[in-house]
Amino acid sequence: MTSVMAGPVVVTATEASRSLAAVLERARRGERFTVVKNGEPVAQILPPAPAPNAAAVLAVFDRWAEEDVFDAATEAAVAAFREDGGEDRLSWAGV
Repeated sequence: MTSVMAGPVVVTATEASRSLAAVLERARRGERFTVVKNGEPVAQILPPAPAPNAAAVLAVFDRWAEEDVFDAATEAAVAAFREDGGEDRLSWAGV
């Protein structure tokens, strides 16, 4: 496996296949990999993305609303979203 400065580690498809467990463990710890086949990039293996925190996002919106950061159109759009049950449609929300 070779590494590009501050970028993803480049591995061939064969290397990735032969050492998949090690590649996955390294990805879990934060490394990124580009898998190449015949010299062409075909895939990326990345660390898992952090889970979105909808409660924190909504709290920021509430704080901004209290600080009068939104213009009238944005405030109306946020209010309409909430009144329409929009928060319940945030499948990633976990709130």
